[in-house]
Amino acid sequence: MEDKIYTTDELVEAGIYTTDFDFMDKPGEYIGTLLYKGSSYRGLLRLFFLLEDGRKILTPVFKWQKFLGFFHIPAGTKLHLTYVNGRDNMVYLKKIAQME
Repeated sequence: MEDKIYTTDELVEAGIYTTDFDFMDKPGEYIGTLLYKGSSYRGLLRLFFLLEDGRKILTPVFKWQKFLGFFHIPAGTKLHLTYVNGRDNMVYLKKIAQME
């Protein structure tokens, strides 16, 4: 698993299709493995996780969150993920902790 931040075109060129990833829809704590990181034209980082229960989750993190440090977390890292409800009734990644 390569540790890089992919553009949308690079994901397609690498044969990485993300159509089977969904946004998190329920707040809570989850264990997941970071599969890929992707850039966005909107100035956010798109993160692709495989959760322990088998779900594939796409999560945006924003500049105002300091990208939660994901520029320094390699693909393949297992993480404890905490999702919360936001003001707009969307669910956001609030904090992370690396699993040992």
